[in-house]
Amino acid sequence: MADDPLRIEGLVKTYGNRRVLDGIDLTVHPGEITALLGPNGAGKTTLIGCLLGLLTPDAGSIRLWGEAVEELAPQTRARIGFVPQALTGFTWFRVRELMDYLALYRERPGDPQDPIWEEWAALDPAARVRSLSGGERQRLAIVLALRFMPDLIVLDEPVASLDPQARHDFMRLLPQYARRQGASVLISSHIISDLENISDRVVIMRHGQVRLDMAEPDIMNSIRSISATPSPKWGLEILAEEKDGPVWVRGWREGLDMAAADAGIAVAMPELEHLFLALSR
Repeated sequence: MADDPLRIEGLVKTYGNRRVLDGIDLTVHPGEITALLGPNGAGKTTLIGCLLGLLTPDAGSIRLWGEAVEELAPQTRARIGFVPQALTGFTWFRVRELMDYLALYRERPGDPQDPIWEEWAALDPAARVRSLSGGERQRLAIVLALRFMPDLIVLDEPVASLDPQARHDFMRLLPQYARRQGASVLISSHIISDLENISDRVVIMRHGQVRLDMAEPDIMNSIRSISATPSPKWGLEILAEEKDGPVWVRGWREGLDMAAADAGIAVAMPELEHLFLALSR
């Protein structure tokens, strides 16, 4: 749909003989927080690079609010806020100078700003960027991306270098902001407990493919970890079978708990971290 902030269809990206993205389909809906999970090398950062127009895919399409990513109007690009894994460059600027300098590149430099991010970051405006710690630089990257109130926020491992208090406060403020602004969020992180608490949808990637794409309530309703392979009559999809461990299935429904008990099969509700590990092997 044209009003979806992000729609990716059949995305392929190769480096030499390696297919880093292998036919990715992904949609981020309005007002939705989507957690993007996957082990190192799954293709998450490449996917983010493609959707931001920083990398050119070999096949497939990426549309933001109905516009092809390679043809985005300036006003559409201004609706996107991106937080990279680490802020690099601009080290000679002072914090306030950098914020003012980058604001000049906006089509409307006088756009209203949300003060909450500068208050959270608590940075010295006169400090040189080169003097900031890794965590302070990451807070600055977040401020630069979010202060003009974007409608689509893309975050690539945004909290890895933050101290526990800053990370906790950021993960509290981000969903509040998204709800207040009606903004959509695509966030990649290895700290699964953070994402489990805030995400509406979970996408798990492995080897350049999407292994799972489900709304968080549907995961809780439909996925189970069971102690043995289920009967084919149960009509379940097997997502993963762990060696000497549980079988992960999708399609659980009312009545199967009794059938599992009769067959001597233990059933457990899904935990996102355990599901992620099973699908990442």
